[in-house]
Amino acid sequence: MHLAEMDLLANTGQSFLHKSGVTSKLIFTILMLSAIISANKPGILIFLIAVLLVMFVLAKVPLLKVLHLALYPAFFSLLFALIKFQDSVFAGLTVILKAVGAALTMILLISTTPYVDIFACLSVVLPRILVDIFFFTYRAVFILLEKAENLFKSIKLRGGYSPLALLYNFRNVSQMIGALIIHSFEMGDRMHKIFSLRGFNGYIHVEVEWFQFNSNDIIIVGLGIFILIGTVMPWNPW
Repeated sequence: MHLAEMDLLANTGQSFLHKSGVTSKLIFTILMLSAIISANKPGILIFLIAVLLVMFVLAKVPLLKVLHLALYPAFFSLLFALIKFQDSVFAGLTVILKAVGAALTMILLISTTPYVDIFACLSVVLPRILVDIFFFTYRAVFILLEKAENLFKSIKLRGGYSPLALLYNFRNVSQMIGALIIHSFEMGDRMHKIFSLRGFNGYIHVEVEWFQFNSNDIIIVGLGIFILIGTVMPWNPW
């Protein structure tokens, strides 16, 4: 639902994170997720979340646009947290904080790194066909989102949506989704023909600049290593 908004932030930002290489940001993401997974105390997780929030501020990513996205994993982790609350309050809080921290880590990555760059970097370790699917899906999602928005506006203008008529709304929205599915198949076939005419031979060639690290990249990777070591060390005060 927020794909276009995240894509705009990633492609128009001018902060040091936006100017850093995709490789260093992926390494930082892996290190940060490892630290969050390894942490077993709420104090450590609160500190890690605070570090992420500071990085959002430094990256000039509006917190109001990203914080509410972390509420989704917090809500869905409540079921596991309720089970852990039977053991202790801290155990339940740890589950929720881990979900929020992991979500914020991924949001930081996608809000400062264009999806195309991420897919290009992943093409080194993932099968080509899977990376091609990512590329094609990335473009198609925006088209389908615009199509869905236009269809929903048409339904509302024709009186097909009412806040109080749930069954009526469900029927009309289901028909809209069915129309979008049919449109997606037609669009996929048309895109394949277009790419074939333009020389598509089974995979999309992408170039990845792995080792062009600048000072920003070194700082980001160093910060990730420092955070992970500080989290797993037995003497940390948190």
